Amino acid sequence: MPKIKILFIEDDPDQIFLYQTKFKLEGYDFISAKDGVEGLRLAEQEKPDLVLLDILLADENGIDILKNLKNNKKTKNIPVIVFTNFDKEEINQRAVALGAVGYVIKSKVVPSEIVKKVAEVLKL
Repeated sequence: MPKIKILFIEDDPDQIFLYQTKFKLEGYDFISAKDGVEGLRLAEQEKPDLVLLDILLADENGIDILKNLKNNKKTKNIPVIVFTNFDKEEINQRAVALGAVGYVIKSKVVPSEIVKKVAEVLKL
């Protein structure tokens, strides 16, 4: 059985390291992108099973990246969980309206909880 592949679009190297370590320990393939351009390219190229997407990236808005993922025929069916510290209900609602399957606040979960959420979304 092939491993489940997660793409994490995140600009904080400490966050990438933390979640890469946890997901790999749980048996997942884990790839990361430091910005939206790289994330969109990797989503098309690698065809991950799920994308974890930060909203607050250095020079980009994660909502725009979500729109691009959902408007691209090659990536539109990949589930996206917004995984951010941006705790605004209006952004949460907008992300869900654009097709995100979840909106998780990083500061309110530990790594094992996000792994569990991913498993729930992918029905593992």
